[in-house]
Order: sequence, then structure tokens, then C-alpha cells
Amino acid sequence: MDNRTITVEIAGMHCASCGILVDDCLEDVDGVVSSQTSVKTGQCIAVVSASVPDADVLAAVVEAGYTGTILATAGTP
Repeated sequence: MDNRTITVEIAGMHCASCGILVDDCLEDVDGVVSSQTSVKTGQCIAVVSASVPDADVLAAVVEAGYTGTILATAGTP
């Protein structure tokens, strides 16, 4: 199965716990392979299967209590 990488800008994070919460919510989504969130850059890089819609990634960010904007997607659309 092909994977793609999604870079999300996340607003409202203030500490390391914020980043961990975002990663946990993203990794609960079926098809998310990994998530690495940096509070310092305010971005998350998620590796997801090609079948995961961008909307599911953003929904997980909202579930964590933040807002997100997709900056880039690489790989199979």
C-alpha cells in the first residue's frame, strides 16, 4: 500500500504535551502510520496510507483541541 506525507500547520499549541496530544489523536486514525509534531515549528508531519482523506487528518487535529491547515502533501494523492 502506498503512503503519503502530509504537513499540517497547527495553531494553539503551547507545550510538549500539546504535541503529544496531537500525535496521539492522529495515530488513533485508521491508516495513519506515524505522526511527528513539533511545538517549536507549529507543524505536524503525518505519514498516512493513500486512502486516508486530508479531512480525517484535520478532524484529528480538531479532536485534539487545535486548528490545522494542510501546508503540503507528498506521495500518492
